[in-house]
Parts: sequence; structure tokens; C-alpha cells
Amino acid sequence: MSPVYCEYWQRKRVYGTRSTTAVNASHFEQYCFDEHIQSSTTTALLVPSLPPFHYRLWHPMSNPIADNLDYFTQQQETSASSNKPFNQHEYHLSLRHHHHTRLQQGDSISSPSSPNEAMQDYSPFAFRRPDPSLWHSFVRRMSGVVPFPSTMPEQDDDDDNIAPAPYSEYTSPFGTAAQYRPPPMLGEDDNLPSMEEVVNEGIRAATSAELKENYFEHPFESDTSAPGSAELPPTAPWDTRPINEGVADAFEKYDEELLTNWKHTPSHENLAQHLKISLKEPDLDPKKEADKESDKDRRSMHRIDLQYGEIKWTVVRSNVDFYYLDMRIGMSNKFRGGSFGNSQDVRPPFPAGVRVVANRTLASMMLKENDKEEELLKRRSELEQYLRELVRRSKAEFHHELSEFLEISDISIVRDMGWKGKEGFFEYREVPTSALVHKIRRTNWTKQWIIIRDSYIAFCKDVHSRVPTDVLFFDTALKVNQDFGFARIHNYHVSLSNATRRLEFKGKAAEGLYESLKKVRSESPWVSGHRYKSFAPMRLNVKARWFVDGHEYFEAVADAILSAKSEIYIEDWWLYLRRPPKGNEEYRIDRILKRKAELDGVKIYIVIYRSMAVALPLDSQHTKNWMQNVHPNIIVLRHSNIATSPFWAHHEKILVIDSRLAFIGGLDLCFGRYDTHSHDLTDYLAGDERNPEIFPGQDYSNPRVKDFTKVSRYDMETIDKRLTPRMPWHDIHVGMVGQPARDIARHFIQRWNFIKSTTRARDRAEVPYLMPKGEYVSSRDEKKFRGTCRVQIVRSSAEWSLGIPREHSIYTAYMECISKAKHFIYIENQFFITATDSEDKQIKNMIGEALVNRIERAYREKEKFRVIVVIPSAPGFEGDFASPDRRSMALRSVAHYQYMSISRGSRSVLGRLHQKNIPAEEYIGFYSLRNWGRIKQPEQSPPGSNIKDDSPLGSIATVVGGESSNNNNNIGGGGGGGFLGRSNSGKQNRKRSRHKNGTNGGSEEQVRRSRQDSLKNRSQYPDDRMDYVTEQVYIHSKLMIVDDKTVICGSANINDRSQLGNRDSEIATVIEDTDLVPSRMNGVPYKASRFALTLRMNLFKEHLGIDDNSASVQLSKEEQWKINLVMDPLDDTFFHEVWNRTAKENTDIYHHIFRCVPDDTVPTFEVHRRFVPDPNRIPAGHIADPANWPEKRILDELNKIRGHLVTFPTEYLCRDNMLASIVQEAVPPAVFT
Repeated sequence: MSPVYCEYWQRKRVYGTRSTTAVNASHFEQYCFDEHIQSSTTTALLVPSLPPFHYRLWHPMSNPIADNLDYFTQQQETSASSNKPFNQHEYHLSLRHHHHTRLQQGDSISSPSSPNEAMQDYSPFAFRRPDPSLWHSFVRRMSGVVPFPSTMPEQDDDDDNIAPAPYSEYTSPFGTAAQYRPPPMLGEDDNLPSMEEVVNEGIRAATSAELKENYFEHPFESDTSAPGSAELPPTAPWDTRPINEGVADAFEKYDEELLTNWKHTPSHENLAQHLKISLKEPDLDPKKEADKESDKDRRSMHRIDLQYGEIKWTVVRSNVDFYYLDMRIGMSNKFRGGSFGNSQDVRPPFPAGVRVVANRTLASMMLKENDKEEELLKRRSELEQYLRELVRRSKAEFHHELSEFLEISDISIVRDMGWKGKEGFFEYREVPTSALVHKIRRTNWTKQWIIIRDSYIAFCKDVHSRVPTDVLFFDTALKVNQDFGFARIHNYHVSLSNATRRLEFKGKAAEGLYESLKKVRSESPWVSGHRYKSFAPMRLNVKARWFVDGHEYFEAVADAILSAKSEIYIEDWWLYLRRPPKGNEEYRIDRILKRKAELDGVKIYIVIYRSMAVALPLDSQHTKNWMQNVHPNIIVLRHSNIATSPFWAHHEKILVIDSRLAFIGGLDLCFGRYDTHSHDLTDYLAGDERNPEIFPGQDYSNPRVKDFTKVSRYDMETIDKRLTPRMPWHDIHVGMVGQPARDIARHFIQRWNFIKSTTRARDRAEVPYLMPKGEYVSSRDEKKFRGTCRVQIVRSSAEWSLGIPREHSIYTAYMECISKAKHFIYIENQFFITATDSEDKQIKNMIGEALVNRIERAYREKEKFRVIVVIPSAPGFEGDFASPDRRSMALRSVAHYQYMSISRGSRSVLGRLHQKNIPAEEYIGFYSLRNWGRIKQPEQSPPGSNIKDDSPLGSIATVVGGESSNNNNNIGGGGGGGFLGRSNSGKQNRKRSRHKNGTNGGSEEQVRRSRQDSLKNRSQYPDDRMDYVTEQVYIHSKLMIVDDKTVICGSANINDRSQLGNRDSEIATVIEDTDLVPSRMNGVPYKASRFALTLRMNLFKEHLGIDDNSASVQLSKEEQWKINLVMDPLDDTFFHEVWNRTAKENTDIYHHIFRCVPDDTVPTFEVHRRFVPDPNRIPAGHIADPANWPEKRILDELNKIRGHLVTFPTEYLCRDNMLASIVQEAVPPAVFT
């Protein structure tokens, strides 16, 4: 076997010589991916011939608040220029008719731009098809966990705009009235359930779960009377676990070649070869068993059991139906001279006995009552042989009439589609949901091929359609009713409705449709109420893994994409492509996706947030055009603009591979997200051959100093590496295998279909409607990847984002988990904006109140209880706290509402506790992360870190993550600092250049002067004291851990934008690991969940600067003592002597050396101006008083810092109002909260 060359990441060269080791491929796979590997650090050391492309593949993430702020300030400027005052209240009212105005305007479709020369000229080397075991190897890797201690919208025109269709076009049976309602205004439908309602709903959902039976777990059987069903063990109530052992054994007997090659729809020849057919006596209605009519049915009707692979279904046909089939085939031109044209493919003779019986029936002649049983069985046997021969001879082309007879179509037999319900041609129409729409919309009947699955209905033009024309999802509001028209036999009506649509079907065959829908309504897990009122049920025996920081996650993304076999779903707030470092061009994301599309035929579907071009430098139109020109299999949709969501954005970060593996969390695929646990602040300059740069171009970012700009110029440096430190990024992501991945895929497909049906994309033939995979998946694929976690997907979605009634199951999960917490809550989040009083008119989410109530209960009952909250010390926006200008508005506004939630006033968390005379410091604490580093000079070796780091990237600073710009939902989010003036227009740039640089930024001229002054200052001192810098580690995580047992992780921040459901769209997962490991809680033995405990301990050790991941490091007694204490978050020694002491000592050192803000000793703007060094003399982040701090003294103090943990400055600017700005008054508070 040829060796696989495993390389340390290129970044290793920054700290030493690049090493390459050749190992046997099987040994390598066992070494990297074996389930017994417990260290996530170890799995990051070796990558099978995969250069470090991940962090370089996408562009930076900005923030949706920028959209909102720029829009409002532009309105204000327009009003000022026209001498008309800007009336904020009047504006909000005017938005109600804006949507209809938009629909009447025609939007031209922008022509796609071709890829750049680099893409056209590049000819990648011949890629070898991936090893089929790559997928299994990767998932095995997911079992590796942290070692457990042995001691214990752009506004350019394109076809993603809301389609300006006339009302007559809305009468299409595929549209929905609900999808075209104007967006809700700020403050509408913002009410959330109380804590009591949340708890009661949780009890109700748990009770209903115990009584619910999941029929679709066993789709092998078409009904309960099918042969073999009695041999299967009884189905557990509402148990969505993988197929039981009996069915799994049966599955193992199926044709290996069939399942291996069965990727999409089987060929006609393959179908004919493997389709199993048998005729049996039809099931009789128990109420009519003694009825003569029932006996007649038994003699004239036949139940046809069909099976192909894992799919089994039943159709019932009469003798006359068989006779008509033969006649229709005989009259078909295809059968006269086509498939049955030669001597071998002659149409099989129709059984004579059946022909006689059919003719007698058609002539209304009674069958002989003394018809012998032997004759009946003989006719049935002849019909079975006839049907089998007909199928065999039609292998060249499965005939239309035969397909309809067997209820099979080109998309019927698709792997992983699960239970197969009724299929056939039906007449149906869309029934308006309101009287007003009923008068406008046409109600014409339409005939199409309809397919029922366990979670949806698909509509197709005919049996040979490969893609549906529409998909209707079943939900908890599903209702099914039957009725009869004037002629009872020929006008059997079935009505079907979900939360947003209502359909009506008619015809004799609709009775079978009704039976299938009844089964769905009574037994599908998608139509019953779930915990937290989520759209998705709880999943059992799931394998899940957490990823801390970009290095680990992006490695996993690369392996996952390379393992894809059928489809890839990507949804991100902002996706951008750029060139990676020299030598790794073939691993750029667009080229990897192209490789999968070309060589493996993988379909790739991408949804990106569509921002206002005037506000954000996202350039999503360029991204869309570029990606779609890479390969036809890559399809991109953009969504959200001023017409559908003037304030809110899509904030999910989703990657789904083959509906079997999914990632969700806080990490976007863009600039500024890559980071390691060391969170280095500095980088080598471009062109240094001995020390290559890690963060080229705009990937070296600090949005507190300068936001991203002109992102199409990815190689442009926005900040000077010789002067300004980058802002590290700390984030958390989760990967899951199996059923939760299908739930996330269903969410993505629902969004995709919603965008398809409500934008101009509905006229694009190349953009298909998608169908989710079934509830059941072959155990062969997932049995070996079963884990120990209980997982449930929750989301924030509403009409504007998904075309559904508002869902806020993320908020409900937060509230219920906090209420039920027994010991400890750990929170990491980008924001903490919440209310503690229902009388608060600006902030609606009551997460703060839930925390206060739980602490109050612990104090009243004298329980040991603790809450630790880790958030950024300052919002990640460009600007200066001391400047009330436009540029600093987002920074100051977000900080204001955050302080009002934490410590300002009687309605803050700390204020409420102090009112009740509760010693808040014993129950809750707020913390942040900060790091220090040294500006790298050419051929300069990095200084020692305050912790040891044996990762391939080495370390220059300390430990944990950070953020740079804000994320989409994040009010201060990814990619960016200033929300205003982000446009690259000359006018705005000129305005920006006039802004004063208070602390963290300034104009290009000021930066240039500061750089010159810095170089002069450096030359004034005999040492390198001016090279030492500091910056906050930006926390972008969206994480809560409760009692070391429950984990909530996703894209949702703690603010109204994420939690209310009808604002930014979000997705998260609730994970409870049933694998309990010994731990300690409040000094006593405690059984903790492995997933939650290992994640929390990993984060604590990073934040505290404790490293026990290397076997080569001999831990001191003090280090081992700290590790043991980290296990128990309620231990007073740990909390006061380790956690709080480390935070306070680190904070004091940063305070004296750098004088960085925010700071608790700065209560007013005046003190702020005196405290912060003059930016024209001392660049931001550098030593505040270099004259009194020689390099040796600086290093002596910095080496005392442990980890990244610092205290959150709750008293910063406590005596001044950060909202004192005229510009801020023009923007609704909801934009910031």
C-alpha cells in the first residue's frame, strides 16, 4: 500500500521547520480517526494531504445591524437635504405598504459575472476519487473527545428579488397566501410565553411523547397485516431510534451491489431486475367480513405487495384494472414498436380466465357464487406471473401506464426516502385561507402526480418527472378531512391543511390518499407536539462532537466535504471566496466543491444572506455569480431584502453532508474566523519566505480598528501588521451524525423551497424544489455510528424567514433549562441583552428574569448555585466609546443595552439581586477574555507563551478564542466594526476620514501618522518595548451548559434578535449525553454527562491557561490541583482562588501596562479621555507609558498572566449615558436589542 504523506499545517513553519512523515495508510487512519483517540488536540496534528485551506476559503462576516443603521441614517440625511424632518414613527407606519409597492416594480436580472482569470487559468492536478472509507473515517474521528482526567441585502437587481407577479399569477397551485403577506413591523407579535407557560408546555410535551407511536420507524411493512410484520418486535412509543435489530438483519440480506450502486433513482433495467412482486388476498374490513359485497371484493380484488431494496408498499387492484392495463399497453405506440417491438420483447399474453371474469364484470354480470377457491387462486397466480413478465419485458422503458398501475415514478425509489405512501394522479386545488384572498385567487383544479411521504407531499407533472413542482411539509397543524361531492363514487373529496396552506383533492382514488394521510396524521413524528414546541422531535443514540475554535472545525469541514456522495447544503450569513496562500490553490473552497460536483456528481445547494449593498461590503451577488459559474451542480440562492425583512437577517451557520452529517454553531465560513486555541495577536509580513504569514490580506482583521472593505480585494490589508494587533476569534461548533442531520437538512430544504416559491427563482428551471430524506435510514449506514446523546434541534423562524408561523423553540429551551437547573449554569455568548422585568418595553426576552428567579430560589432555599457568564468586554464594532458620532453609534448602543441588562439600574440582573439583598457575587459573575502578543519582525522568533502549546501551530500568547467582527445576528457582528459609512463611496469615505480616532481606530491619515510616530517611538528606546500589544479575545460562542449535563449550542445570541423567533433566523441543538462519567459537584461525587463535562473543562482549562493535553509535559502539583478543581464548578476554592483570582490578577496586569478600555476604574467619558493614551502618540493596544516600562519589566509582568480570563468591566462609564447621540434617536432600539 502506498504511503500517505501526513503534514503538519503550514503554520508550523512559523515556529519551526515543516515536518513530513510517511506512514502506512491504514496505520494513519487508525492513528488519526480511531475511536479510542480522546484528545481533540491530537486529531488536529495530522491531516491527510490536506493543506490548510479552510480558514482561507471564505470572506469576512459583517453584521445585520449595519444594514439597519445605514438605512435609517440615510433616511435622515435625505430628509435633511430636502429640508424635511425625518419622522421615525411615520417611517415605521409607511413600511406596511412598502412591500406591495415593491411587488409592482420590475427588477432586472443582473447578468452573471464570469470567474476571474485565476479560476480560468488554473488547471488542478488530477484528483483521485476519494476512498469510500473517508466518510466512515471522519465520523469515527468524531468520537474523539478531550481527555478525561484520570483523577476524575444587497439592493442590486437579480432573480432572487421578490417576484413582482400580478395577482392572477398568485393563483398558481404552488403559491401560498401566507407567503405574500407584508412583513410584520417592529414590536408586532413580540410576546413570549411566561416561565410558567414554558414549564407547563414541557410537561405536556413529555406526556404526549410517552403515548406516541412512530409507525415510520419501520417502513418495511406497508401495513400491519403485511407478511412478516408479526415477526417484528413491537414499536416503542415515539421511539425514533434507528431500525431495530430484526429489521437490520433483514436489511443485511438485500443485494449488496444494489445498495452500493443505488445513489439516486435506479435505472429502469435495475428496477425491473430487483422489483419484487407478489399478489395476495386483499385485506377485508372487519365490519364487513360477513357481507356478501365483501366476499365479492375478495374474489375480484387483489393486493399487490411490492418491494425494492428497503422500500415496500402495497397497491390494491381489481380484475378490471388488470384488464384495462393490458388494453392501454396494447394501444400504446411505445409497446407496438418500441420496448415490445422485437420477438423477445413481445407483450405477455393476458390470462384468459381473468379476461372472462373482467368482461363479465364490465357487462354487469354477477360472478358465479360457486366459483371454486382453486380457480380464484389460479387466476391470482396467473396475474402475478403476467405482471412480473410485463415488468421484466418493459425494462428498456418503464411504461407510463405500468408506472401508474404500480404507483411508482422516477422519484419514488430514492434511497433514504423512507416510508412510501399513496402515489398517483389526482385533481387538486389550493384553497385560500382567507375570504379576501378567495375572491382574488383562481381556484382551478389541477391534475398532477402526487407522492405522500412521512413528512411531506410532493407534486410532479408526470410519473417521469425527476424533480417536483411543489412540496408541502407536514407540521403540528396538519389536518385531514374527507367529504363527498354530488356523485358519491366519482367525487370523493379530501382536504388537507398545515400551518400555512390548505389543499383539496377529489376523485375515486382520493380514498386511498385519505388513508395514507390518516396514517401520517396519527403516527408521523412531524405532526405531534415536541418538547420546547420545536419543529423537530428528540433523537436518541446520536453521535455528536464539539469543536472549539476555527482550526478544529475547518479541518472537520474539509474532511466532510471530501466525503460527500450525493448532496451538500450550505447556509451562511455571508459566504465569500478568496485565494489561499501560495501552494494551496487547489484547496480553495470553490475548487473543492467543483471537484465534488465534477468527479462525484454531488449536488451543492447554497443559501446566503442578501444584504443591502449600501450598508455592507458583502457583495453576495458576486459570490452567487462566481459559484454558479464554477459548475452547473452548484446552485446558489440569496434571500432577504428591504421588501421581506427590512430589519432582520438569516443568521444560521449550517453545513449538511448527504443528510447524514451536519454542523451548526457560531462559526461562519468567512474571513477572520480561523483561529487556534493560542489566539495569536500578530503575524509575519507577506513575502517572508522563512516565516510565512498565517493571516494574509483581510483575514488579518480587527474590526474594532477597521472594518472589512472592498472584500472582493481579499489580498488587501486593511490594518498594518507592523502596528496593529488582530482581534482573535473564539467560537464553538457542533457536529452530529444521523437523525439530527436529517432534521437540519429538512430545515434547510424548507428554507430553500420557501425562497424558490416566493422569489424570481421559481421561474428558474435549474433551481429545483428539494425533498427531505425519510424518517428511516438504512441501519447499514448509521448503526456503526450510533452514539450516546439525546439531541433535539430547535430554531427561531417566522413568516418572513421560512413562511411559517413564529417558532421560538430556542428561547423556550433556554428558559426551561435555566428553570430546571439544579447546580450550575455556564454561558458563553457574543451578547447579553435581556430583561428581568415584564414591564420592560424595549427588551422582550426574559432570560435575565429566569436567571434572577433561579438565583433567588437558591438563596431562599440556601442551595449552592452558581452562574458564570463569559462575554466580550466590548462589542466588536469600529469606533470609540468616547465619541458620540455616527461611526461609534453601534458600539455605544449595543454596549448601553448590554450594561442595562447586566449592572445598570434596578431592572438589570445585578440590580434585581441587590434589591433583594442577595450577595450577587456568590451566585453570578461576568467575565471576558484578553490576550497579549508581540509584533513580529522579519526573522524574529516568537516569545514564549504564558502556557505550553504543543499544537502544530505553536503558541505566542495564551489560550482561548475570540472574535473579530460581528456575526449576522450578532448585533455587533462578524466582519465589521463601524456599521455606518461601510459603503465604499467617495462621499462616505471622505466623511469617515474626518472622524477623530479616540481609542481604537481612525482615518487612514491618522493611521499613517500613528505608524510613523510608532516607528519613531520604537527608535527612541534601546529595546523592543513598543512591540508588545494587547487585544480582547472576541467571544462569538452561543453556548449554555447546565449542570454538566445539558448543552445548548447554535447560532442564537442572548438578545431579542435571536430569541424572539420573528427577527433574525437561528438554529441550535440541545444535547444531553446519556454516557455518565464520575465527576464532582459541590464537593461530592456526581455523575456528569461526558459531552457537557469535557466541553466545559476544555473551555475552563483554556481560559485559565491550564494545558494537560500533551503527554510530554510533566504537570506540576499545582497544575494537577487546578485540573481537579476545574471539575467542580461549585467548589469555593476553585471559584475564588482559581477562577476569580486568575481573572482579577490578569485584569490588573493589563490595566497597568496597557490601560485598555473598557475598564472598571473609568466611570465617565472625561476620565476615559485622561485614562486612554493619546492615539496620535501611542497606537491602540500598545504599552500605555513606554517611558516607564522597559522591556524586561514588561515581560516580567506579562509572564504572570495565566490564560485569557479577565473580569468584565461592569462599572465602565456607569455615570454617563452612552446613548446621548442625535443619530441614535433615528434608529429603533429593536435594531440593537
